[in-house]
Amino acid sequence: MMPPRLSAAPGPTGPTRRLLLGTALAGLAAPARAQNPAWRPERPLRLIVGFAPGGTADLVARLAAAEMGKALGQNMIVENRPGASGNIATQAVMQAPADGHTMALAGLQLVTNPGLIAQLGYDPSRDLQMCGQLTALPVVVMASARSGITTIEEAIARAKGPGVTIGTAGVGTSSHLGAELLFRTVGWRFEGVQYRGGAPAFQALLSGDVEMMFDLVASYQAPAAAEGRVKILGVMQQNRAEGMPDVRSFGEAGLPVEAQMRSWQGICVRAGAPDAAIAALHAATVAAVQSPEFTTRMKALSIEPVASASPAAFDALYRAELGRWTSLIRDAGITVQ
Repeated sequence: MMPPRLSAAPGPTGPTRRLLLGTALAGLAAPARAQNPAWRPERPLRLIVGFAPGGTADLVARLAAAEMGKALGQNMIVENRPGASGNIATQAVMQAPADGHTMALAGLQLVTNPGLIAQLGYDPSRDLQMCGQLTALPVVVMASARSGITTIEEAIARAKGPGVTIGTAGVGTSSHLGAELLFRTVGWRFEGVQYRGGAPAFQALLSGDVEMMFDLVASYQAPAAAEGRVKILGVMQQNRAEGMPDVRSFGEAGLPVEAQMRSWQGICVRAGAPDAAIAALHAATVAAVQSPEFTTRMKALSIEPVASASPAAFDALYRAELGRWTSLIRDAGITVQ
């Protein structure tokens, strides 16, 4: 954040000057009011979501908006702008005033789209400001019961031998990039079968039309695993996911950090918004994550509620992820039509 500008105008004198000085010193001595920032929105806020109603992203956005609105003293209206892998929503934020009143639900699409979309319409390293994280989403690896694959080690061995077929929700989705990440890291490739969304890809997994699938954790996976129709081989992170205590992590399987991924969600605004607005929005994300309603609903979906320590911390995560995924997408030659 830029330091405050110093004014050259003459200041007050006498009792007024002493009063202002005493007030300033008292402010320095007081603790930071993270949950009571000075900025307050002047009108209802907009949270733009790049995906259709009813999905996980929409649910997270609506739960977060309800809690953030309480913290900020204004209604937060959720607007769904699906299309172009979430880029239509990002463009809508770019066209709104940079005053903190219009936000986007940030997610993995913000760090994958720059490598996938030739005409992005904005500079991802300059035009977005992250405010606060809300969640972390485990990515699971599953195998069809008909594949005979029961462990991640067997999946890698299959890829090194006769090969493996993997169903994905489309080019550039988490289900596609997760597979690219793992098999490029261990040095082998796979045959990807693209479907028009996660639901048809999962149905193909259940029927055995494809042998494996990578996907964000979802409520429909556990029943299929309990019925023996799919085997959840692992979760793509260092430690086990809190909501999936019986599923091995990639760390336990000895796979390197380079082969691991977690999706995430949070709040971002157009760059240039006032520092006080960014601080207030961050404090509101923290309040949302700490609320019992948000935490309970997220954990029921095996999603981890995560608050960032500061806007700068969330921005650092975004920029690290942007570099990582842009490099992988370009090295793999992945493009979307």
